[in-house]
Amino acid sequence: MSLTKIEIITRPNRFDVFQKALKEIGVSGLTVTKAVGTGLEKGMIELYRGTIKENNVHERMKVEIVVSTVPVEAVLEVVKNTLRTGEPGDGKVFVYPLSDVIKISTGEHGVAALQDSPAAK
Repeated sequence: MSLTKIEIITRPNRFDVFQKALKEIGVSGLTVTKAVGTGLEKGMIELYRGTIKENNVHERMKVEIVVSTVPVEAVLEVVKNTLRTGEPGDGKVFVYPLSDVIKISTGEHGVAALQDSPAAK
């Protein structure tokens, strides 16, 4: 069974809907990191101490998911249905093949490292 990492960088405002939809398709674990970045989305013009300044750095979040049994296409469909507005700033999705995953606490490799082991309960 193949392992795939999906990395999504997007706006944080739809995260709750996105996370709920992921749960519905069987994605149980993800990592979320706060991020800032620039892209095609226009910045805001600010007046700071009498000087006009354009701020084009926007708050984003990076979501990392590793899937093995859930199809990558299902995750991408959730991204499209919950995060896409059609406007600049919706974000990007990166899909990477993984050679291995190792659970540090047990030493398990591959798909077994992604599963909740009975001993951990």
